[in-house]
Amino acid sequence: MTLARFAIRDKSIFLLTQGLGTQPFHGRIAILVNEWTNSAAEMVASFASENGLATLVGEKTAGNVLGAANFKVGYGYWLRLPVFGWYTSDGRCLDGQGVTPDVVAEIEPHFLYQGLDQQMAKAVEIVGAFKRAEKASAVTR
Repeated sequence: MTLARFAIRDKSIFLLTQGLGTQPFHGRIAILVNEWTNSAAEMVASFASENGLATLVGEKTAGNVLGAANFKVGYGYWLRLPVFGWYTSDGRCLDGQGVTPDVVAEIEPHFLYQGLDQQMAKAVEIVGAFKRAEKASAVTR
């Protein structure tokens, strides 16, 4: 009975902004993503990229965005059932698909060991390019 009652409930989730309009930092943000980015982080990354609010840098995300309900079934076992998924504004389901970054930057463990994070370096380079373009634009005005 509990399962039937739970299953018909609407589990929709909406990611909304405050409606403050265009902000100076929109489009000048880099978000790092990789295969360990999942769940709500994928929702935020997808929303930011889809709406031109940020440039995603890194590797494709996990595609792990199904919401689930857990039910005790006895003897220490649980039943986990998916009850909702995340869809982009264009109707694409992220579960099992993930989010592809705008700029692919792989990470190599031997560089990390030496203290070089290639993804972070690429993100800093991109944000620096935003700043340089902004300064050049201010000079030509």
